[in-house]
Amino acid sequence: MAAESLVVLRILGAVLGLAVFVHAFVRFRHRHIGRGEAALRFLFAVLVTAVSIEPDVVNGLAALLAMDSKTWGRLLALLVLSNLALWLLLFRERGKVAKIAHHLDEVVRHVARSSGARGLERLEGAGILVGLPALDEAENLPSVLQRIPEEIEGRRVGVVVVDDCSSDGTGEVAFAHGAAVVRNPFRRGQGAALRVVYDLAGRVGADVVVTLDADGQHRPEEIAAVVAPILAGTSDFVIGSRILGKGEGGSRTRSIGIRVINRMINLLAGTRISDCSSGFKAISVPKLAGIVLREDQFQAGEAIISAAHGGLRISEVPITVLPRAAGTSKKGHDLAYGLGFTRTILKTWWR
Repeated sequence: MAAESLVVLRILGAVLGLAVFVHAFVRFRHRHIGRGEAALRFLFAVLVTAVSIEPDVVNGLAALLAMDSKTWGRLLALLVLSNLALWLLLFRERGKVAKIAHHLDEVVRHVARSSGARGLERLEGAGILVGLPALDEAENLPSVLQRIPEEIEGRRVGVVVVDDCSSDGTGEVAFAHGAAVVRNPFRRGQGAALRVVYDLAGRVGADVVVTLDADGQHRPEEIAAVVAPILAGTSDFVIGSRILGKGEGGSRTRSIGIRVINRMINLLAGTRISDCSSGFKAISVPKLAGIVLREDQFQAGEAIISAAHGGLRISEVPITVLPRAAGTSKKGHDLAYGLGFTRTILKTWWR
């Protein structure tokens, strides 16, 4: 009875292998799948068919894994092989998902710049573009926007606020105070908002792009100091550091976590950074092409590592970080923030 069951199982396996082969052939002939996908399906079909017709082909694998003398040795060898194949397929699918996510990000940014933008003509002729990602910051924005200088070293300063689908009229407040506004069609995160800022910096022909928080923690009066090394030609990527300057507020736990993450970034990227989480930074626009940004959250570490890998000259200047003027922080709990930041750093370094 057992032997008959095995025969039936082998026949079903052979039929399955043949069906997969024929299906892959037809799909590939009509170019519904690529060569890589077709090759994987052909390989799977051949292996299933071969094992079904002649199970002894697994003996070599079982011997290699020292399972040939074990009970069910061939079956265990097949399970090991199938698990390896599944892991390979998993990594392959993750790569495909990442590619799709990248294309989707480009589409959403295009939609935001076209149908969700107001006052982009206000950026024409700007040599320095200041970008503020904002989520429910209507109460803080007026004070911040009013203090941004109109000109720095003979270069006109343009201001854009990327409204991350706020519910408190952030976009309307920003527009009323002279900023260009781009509204994301749905809530995406600070990293995604900053990619919109960088897109616009290239489109308007700015020399330098500056980003700072919209919550009043960063002093717009210090923008000139942050862009100075780039305008002087001594740096491509400048970080405003509260460690070198002055930082107010923030928990002791977060301060310790930032120091640990600083050391991790410096080890992985070969940098000498003191404030990896600073959102107050300036980048030479022509050098943006050397920075790969994909993360929607915790993008500060990603930007530093990517800039270092791209060969950009990275420096820091002292700044002052104040307590949030109004509202609540969107960064979440210290532990979750630290874990998310660390994950992004390792992911960026590995890719």
